[in-house]
Parts: sequence; C-alpha cells; structure tokens
Amino acid sequence: MAFRIVESSWNALVAEITGSDGSRFRIRLSAPAANVYRLQAAESDGRFDGHGVSQFLASLPGSTVKTDPESIDIREASGIWRVSSPSGSTFLRIESDPFRLMPCREDGSVVTSISGIGRSGEVSWLKGRLGQDERLWGTGERFNGANQRGKVVRIWAVDRWCQTEGNSYVPIPFVLSSGGWAILVNRYESSELDLGATSPELWHISLDHAPMDVYLFLDATPAAILGKLGVLTGRAPLPAEWTFGVHVCRHGRLKEFGTREGVMAMVRAMEEHRLPWSSVILEGWKTYDASTYDELRSLVAELHAVGKKVLVYDPCGRLPDPFFGYKADEPRTSLCGHGVRPEYLVRSVDGATRIEESASYNPEDAPNRKSSAFLDLTSPEAVRWWTESVWGRLVGEIGIDGAKIDFCEQFPEWESLRFADGRSARGMHHLYPVLYNTMMFGLYAKRKPEGGMCFSRGGSTGAHLYPFIWCGDQLREWRFLKAILSALLSTGLSGVPFLCHDLAGYMPTKDPAANPEDRVFARGSEVGCFTVNMQTHGIVTRPYDFPSPVVDIYRLYSEMHYALVPYLREQAAVSCRTGLPLIRHLVLGWPEDRTAWDCEDEYLLGSDLLVAPVLDNQDERDVYLPAGRWESLFGREVLEGPRTIRRYPVPLDRIPVFARTGAESATGSTFVADARRLAGMG
Repeated sequence: MAFRIVESSWNALVAEITGSDGSRFRIRLSAPAANVYRLQAAESDGRFDGHGVSQFLASLPGSTVKTDPESIDIREASGIWRVSSPSGSTFLRIESDPFRLMPCREDGSVVTSISGIGRSGEVSWLKGRLGQDERLWGTGERFNGANQRGKVVRIWAVDRWCQTEGNSYVPIPFVLSSGGWAILVNRYESSELDLGATSPELWHISLDHAPMDVYLFLDATPAAILGKLGVLTGRAPLPAEWTFGVHVCRHGRLKEFGTREGVMAMVRAMEEHRLPWSSVILEGWKTYDASTYDELRSLVAELHAVGKKVLVYDPCGRLPDPFFGYKADEPRTSLCGHGVRPEYLVRSVDGATRIEESASYNPEDAPNRKSSAFLDLTSPEAVRWWTESVWGRLVGEIGIDGAKIDFCEQFPEWESLRFADGRSARGMHHLYPVLYNTMMFGLYAKRKPEGGMCFSRGGSTGAHLYPFIWCGDQLREWRFLKAILSALLSTGLSGVPFLCHDLAGYMPTKDPAANPEDRVFARGSEVGCFTVNMQTHGIVTRPYDFPSPVVDIYRLYSEMHYALVPYLREQAAVSCRTGLPLIRHLVLGWPEDRTAWDCEDEYLLGSDLLVAPVLDNQDERDVYLPAGRWESLFGREVLEGPRTIRRYPVPLDRIPVFARTGAESATGSTFVADARRLAGMG
C-alpha cells in the first residue's frame, strides 16, 4: 500500500492510496482542533461527502460544535511526510511506501500506528497496532466491562433484554486508549470494532455502506481527550435541578399509573412512608389518547400544586393507534386522528406508511417483527405539527414536564424508505433517535421555564445533548448491579456525562435464593443515591412494600440523595464545561495509576467523592484508594492513598464513600455534614 500527495492547501491535504492489488482511492487529512486530526476517505467517484456525525451535530440549533479545519504544516524528506497544526503539540509521521501513518508526540515518540486503510465492496476499513499493555475504553454503553480490549464490538443499537454481552442502547464508535490516543468513527452507519480479538496486537475498524471517516485524538490524558471530543460533538446542556431527584415509575403493563386513582395511591403511600420524590412517569397512560386529556390535565394540575412534576411515555417517533383514529370497522390505513397526514410519515417506495421495524427489538417481548408508522423528522411540516400541535397541547395546555422516551433502537435502514428531504436511510438507525431526542429536549427547554426532562433510553454519538439517558432493562440480581455500573463507566468514557438506571433492576430475579430481593434492592438504592438521579420502575416490589428495615434504608439514601443534589448540580456544570462525566472511571483522575486503569467496581462522583458500591451478597469488600487523602463518610477516619484496604466492613445499611480532603468543591463539605446527620452521626 503506497501513499502519494496529489493536492494540498493551507488546511488540508489530499493523497492517493494505492493498494497491493492496484486499487486506488483518495483520502483527505485535516486538523479541526489542536492535537485532533481527521482522516476521511472519498467515495468511489473521488468526492468527499458531508455526512459526518460531527457535521450533522454542528447543524443543530444552538450547536457549539467546531468542524472547520485549522491550518496545517506539511513537510517532506526522503519519502517521509510530517503533518502538524501550529496550535497543537503533536504531529503525524507518514511513510509513503509502504504506507504507515504514525501519530507522534512532540518529542517524536510514536503513540500508535495506522498501517492500512481500504474498502472492500460496501465495507471500508482501517487498522492499526496496539501496545502490549494498552487498555481500550469507550464504545458507548457496555454492560460487560469498561475495558473492551480483546473484544469485537458491534456498533448497532439493540434491545437485547437483560443481556450483558453484545447489548447496547447507546453504541458510540469511540475508542479511548490508555496509550494517549482515541478514535471516533465520524459516521452513523453500523460499524465493527475489533479491539485485539482477532490479532492481539491489532485494532481493526470496519464501516458498513460508507467511506471511512475518523477523528484521531492525541493528548496526554483521557480527561483531555474527552474535552476535545466535546469540541467535535458539542457540550451537554445542564439538566434542570428537579431532574436530579427521585422519579417514580411503574411498568406500563401494570396500568398502575394509567388513571388518577392509581397515581394518587402512590402519592399517599410515598407520603405515609415519608419517602421523597420529584416526579411521576405515567407509563401506562395513553399519552396520545385525547379522550383522557381532561383527566390528565386535572391530574397534572393537582400534582403541580404540591410541587411534583409529571412525565408521560413516548415510543421515540413511533405513532400509536390513537393518532390514526381507528374504529373497529375501519381499515388500518386511516389517517384521521390528531390531524396527522401521510406526508408527515416516513414511507416505503410504494407509499406505505406502516413500515417494518429494525430487527433490534427485545425478542422476549416481541419474537415477531413489528410494523409501525414513524414521524418523518426530515420534514419541517411534520416537525412543526408534532411540536406545535401534538406536544404543544401536551406541554402548553396540559402542562406535561417531559417524556420518558423508550424504544430508540427500532428505526430501520431499509433501502426502500423515503424521506421528505430525499436522504438515504443509511445511518438512520442511529441518527433517528438523536434527531428525535434533541428535538424533544429542545421543546421542553423552550416551553418549560424551570426546565423539562427528556428521559431517553438510547441513541448514539450526540446522546449527551438530551439528558438524561437511562441504561435500559435489567433483572433485580447481583450480576446486573455490576452490569449497571459497567454501563455508567463505559458511557461516561464515551462522552455522555449523565447516565442513570432503574433502581436495582426493573424485573424480578429468576433465582430468588441467589438474589434475595430485599438485599439487592438495598444495595441498588445505595448505588442509586450516588448517581445522577434515582428512578423506581418495573414490576418489582415497590420501595414502600418492603419490610420496615429495608424501607428505612431506602428512605435514608433517598433523603441523602436530595442532600447531594447541590453537589451534583455543581459537578454537572463542570461536566458541561469540560466533557468529564459525572460518574468517572478512576483513570480520569489518575491516568498514570495502573491499578486505577483496571478498577471497575468503584468510581469518582464528580471531583471529590469516591464511591465503592457493594455489588454482591457480602458484608465486606476490598476498597482501593488512589493517591490523595480520603475521609470516610460514615467512619470519619482519614486515610492516605494509594492503598488497598482489605475486607472493609459493609453492613447492609452502609456503602463505602470517601470524601477527598482539601477539596475545592463549594458544596461537598455541606453534603458530608448533611449525610452524617441523616445517618444519625450528629
């Protein structure tokens, strides 16, 4: 494989790559930010398209994304090229024959090596070398561990109910290396990341139905790289204060929150047991059934009067039957409800508005493929109708504060689909939920002065732009507490700072003897306390239906969570400025600490609280304290790190939490005092 520059300008170079088989194609190199390089392959006709993820995110209203390339310096000596940007401290060394692209630090040391790029049919590929000790994080939400080294990761959103392998509601083609580099695949089309699985010393990226387009990040620390990722994908907006609280939900099939009586029964129970909460999510209410709107309006007013918020349930642009006004004797092609028109919907080439969904649906709930009508988000008229007429009524007239947006994995990519703006369906499986959720978050932010909540289950690159994401479906079992923490860590290392979860899982265990529900729930409540918010959900036992000792534990940690909210808000603002997640893998604070690299059962909450959750049926656990001085939240002892504490005692009502001494947080010390008071420590 050979490299030859055919064109250069002040901010880009275009080169021709000749493969060993004589095939030729073009690539373009540019530098959109300091120590960030873009490598983009051309289409077969030599054109460089504008369909990158970063370019799409830059087009969103209010976007802060920067995509314009900076100036570059190009030098050549003896067939070796040096490409750099004056604003950065790194450079690319390119050997022309055989082709190798080596990102280098300022001192000339090689960070990694790209040894090949090409296209075979509809698949484009890129490959490079791995160091022996490199860890590879990111790739979006992952339930099987934060470090994905040695795995093949498919970037394709699926709903594989209660699975830990190959399941992700938020797949993001971003790989972050402990070696000081990262790669973002700048496309929404499906891709596959072989991270040393086939050959331990190689990484290999393959991309379906699109020319290769990647951003290569070089920096001294993972934290610095996440900051640069935010330059190219945008900064997360600061969520409204109330959204950091406790949200009460029940599975829709139970219909508990489908009527005023069901909701008010919950309100009375929460009051009787003195359990704090911020909002109710009306899963089970027929959101778009206008015949329920008088009752809904009255209920919302009643709850608003006592300071509570109300969300409804929405299936991410899939229009349910109430839209179409079906009657028993009508054909199911009728389009009369809510003023919907055929041109508002995505259609097949033959004009059908009900289209077969992606094969990504939970096979336990739906073994057979579904067909649905989808809102055409590329149509300005459809978006206007949806936001002004449908949701204008729900938010403006009835007062709804947001929505729980489910099933973000269902949009298909069939070639026969037709959109208002004429685009191809390629990439829409991931682009559609990002489009839909950013639209809805923008609606709530505009219409609700105190801020609304877009509570979504999925997306891809750009999912940080509509907080909050929750991490899907788990059983109430110990192994899923581990999976939830894995998802929190991996998503944070992929540029999504605010991820939450169903408290201790939303479906019952399949093995009660191994997973005593009261203990799993207690431990899950402790984890939930020290995350971005708490959501009770599912068909599992409700918090107030447990025996009194467990209710007392839940009450303590839900009250403690509200005491934590000022700190969460303070630290969330840091996330929005820097790209650092609220729940941080220890490598973000201690990038040189090899023990921190592999620590996947602890996390840093914001800058100053170290949390070591209990994820198994045990009364003691080992705790690793990284460098610094740490004061136990419940024990008051001050300990010096780095050190590992063996067999640290963890009674059921206590979770190991340590506050960094001498911290700069303006709210952390207040939380520590409040938490100790709530725990009866004076």
